Formats: sequence, structure tokens, C-alpha cells
Amino acid sequence: MRPNKSDVLIAFKAISLTTDMSVTEKRVAATLLDHYNRDTGQCDPALNTIATLLGINRRTAIRATGSLERSGYFRIDRHGGKFHRNSYQPIWARFRACENGWAEKRKRAKQFRSAASELSPLQGCHIGGGDSATQTYANNQSDLTSASQQRQSQQAVSAIEEPAVKWLSKQSGSGRQYSNAQERFHGKRSCGDIARTAAERRWNEALTKQLASAPNVFAGVIEAIDSDLSHATTEVEMRQPGRGVEFLLVQLDRRKPLTNADV
Repeated sequence: MRPNKSDVLIAFKAISLTTDMSVTEKRVAATLLDHYNRDTGQCDPALNTIATLLGINRRTAIRATGSLERSGYFRIDRHGGKFHRNSYQPIWARFRACENGWAEKRKRAKQFRSAASELSPLQGCHIGGGDSATQTYANNQSDLTSASQQRQSQQAVSAIEEPAVKWLSKQSGSGRQYSNAQERFHGKRSCGDIARTAAERRWNEALTKQLASAPNVFAGVIEAIDSDLSHATTEVEMRQPGRGVEFLLVQLDRRKPLTNADV
């Protein structure tokens, strides 16, 4: 099935926003889309080609493409491409559903912010000397209401995020949760492995959020991240939580400055 005109752009956007791909899987997915021929529907880059372009080993490329197939983003026709290479067909409906889920999440977040502003009128308060004044801070910070407001905020956040989680679970077919750690590792892991996985996820999500509005720049950044830089960024994030993405962008800027012209 040939894609619509906007499907390729939507697919890149979905890759940048989704949280059920590791950094390597995002890079491999972007590489597969880059090899997709809109006219012929052909997409059969060799695994060695993918590995060479991304600076990863062949086994890593195999694991990443297999994970993308299990997640429902690509269908793999093994030995069905040119020179008996694997053929990769993007599941456009999956990418569109991911983008629609994001749009719905933004809509609900906007509705929540609007409702919250309506439910938080300015209230009277007392100041020194016994005089009355109008409270100018939108949220009442008194001990009597702060706990109630926190519960309301938590319920509103759950109302936004839970539908997306349920949708991902339904799409999986096997009912598995989309957890990077569960997909890539099996059995008992050491504390060091858990910490490394958490650090990688943190800077990955921070990078995705920072470049969400510029998918072209994001694709270029993902393409530029090699295994050594990814490892170094994870090490920085483990030592200084929150500084990993800053380190990554500084290193990339030294190689090739990122400008608005790339957007």
C-alpha cells in the first residue's frame, strides 16, 4: 500500500515522539524510512549497510529491526528484497495512529489547562495588619487545600496519559507493555544495568521533547549520534542527571553547528 503524501513526514514525527523505541531503534527506523522508495515501494537496505551508516554492529541492527517489527512499525519480508535482502514495509496506519494519539493527548492537555484556569479564581487572603487583599497567585497555597489540589492534578494527568497507555497495550496484540527495558533485556539485571538504562531513557526523552517541533533537525541529530557518543552521553547523564542532552548537543555542535536553516 502506497503512502499518502504526508505519511513519511508523519512517520518521522511519530519516531521522534514515541517512547517505545530506544535511541538505536529510532535511528534504525529513520534509516529504513530514508531508504523507502515512494514510487516503487522498495525498501531493502542490507543489514551491513544499516550497521555501517549508523556505526553499530550487524547484530545490533538485527535486534533493532526485529524490535520495530514486533512493535508494529514495520513488516519484514525476509529475503524478499533485491539480492535476497530483507524487505521492510512501513506500517503507515501504525505511524498515523501514533500521531493521532499525540494530537489527542495535546487536546486533552489543553482542555485540562482551560478547566484548571476556570476552577482557580482569585481568592481573598489576609495580609499583615489584619487588612484584606486579593490573592494574585492562581493556586491557593494554604495547607487546607494543597492536598486536594494535588490529588486533582494527579487525576487529571492520569486522565491524559492512561488512554495512550491502554491504546499501546491493545495494539501490541500480545498485550505486552511497551517498555524499553523489558524488550531489550531479559532475566535479572544488575543495578548498574538498570541505572544505565534509566539514564539513556532520560536523555533520549529530553532530546525528543526539545526537538519535537523540528522533525527535520531531530532526524539529522539522530543520524549523527554514533555508538561512542551515545555511550558518552549516557555516562554523563548517570553522573549528572539532566545534563546528558546538554552534553550531547554541545558535542554535535562542535562537529556541525545546528542552525535554524536545518529546520
